[in-house]
Amino acid sequence: MTFRQIHAFILVVRFGTFAAAADHMGLTQSGVSRLITELSRNVGFELFDRVGRGVRPTARGMAFFKVAEGVYDNAQTLQRVAAEIREDVDDRIRLACIPTLATAVLPAALEEFHAKYPNVFVDILAQNPQEVISSFSDRKADLGVTLGFCQMDGVHNEIFAKADYILAVHKDHVLARLKKISSKDLAGHEVMGFENDSVLLPNDDETLLLADVSGKTSKRIWCQTSWVRYALLSNKRYVNVAEPFSFPIFAKHDIVARPFSPQVTTDLRFVMHNEKLHIPMYQDLTASFRSSVEHFGLEHDLPIYVTP
Repeated sequence: MTFRQIHAFILVVRFGTFAAAADHMGLTQSGVSRLITELSRNVGFELFDRVGRGVRPTARGMAFFKVAEGVYDNAQTLQRVAAEIREDVDDRIRLACIPTLATAVLPAALEEFHAKYPNVFVDILAQNPQEVISSFSDRKADLGVTLGFCQMDGVHNEIFAKADYILAVHKDHVLARLKKISSKDLAGHEVMGFENDSVLLPNDDETLLLADVSGKTSKRIWCQTSWVRYALLSNKRYVNVAEPFSFPIFAKHDIVARPFSPQVTTDLRFVMHNEKLHIPMYQDLTASFRSSVEHFGLEHDLPIYVTP
């Protein structure tokens, strides 16, 4: 029994066909078939039944898959650890970061961090805030950069920056003519709504944003993903009350930003297990994040403020 056989078996289960597994592995379909046949001979039972043009695992095959998947993942981890030992890796940080910050700020933060810690590996988990909470609950992350984190035993979280929401529209939208936009100005326009469980807004509440125009706006689009909200502004009819970090990416696509009132501010937080609070490399990585966020806000003239 070889790990190559197990790899082929796992891929066939996941994709449902030998052809798809072969494409993934860079083999011919007959090559994958041969690996499965050899593995079936080694384990002593049939792994798949034919179903139309595809296959499905037998009951015994499925029972084997549940264990084989974990064994294969562990083997890959061992290979990675061996590579790190060969390369004299000092340590590893599992960083859970919300996608907006991972895109806008993380590259600069890591450049500064790795100038001081060239042999520390960083596993980046691009996760929404609920997923970050889950990662810390399961101890699958060492450091989190997020918003809206709850209290959790043994986990420290602190506010390191604040960001005001802005009004983003296409440059050809009538509201783009205004230098500052209030909620009253939204009357009669198509505003993208936030899903009820959205974590983009503090307290998951649109009431403050739209207090003056309740019932006077059209909301046919509802979305809690920042990138999608910005992208939809290419349709010139929509208005987006948005976090500011994604704006520079879409500014090149004729999207403009305006200050918005009433002021709505979200808190950005560092999250760490208590035992890592005083480890120098974690302190230095959070310091790199602080300086990168501050520089980002100044460079793009956005309402982003790093707390003392």
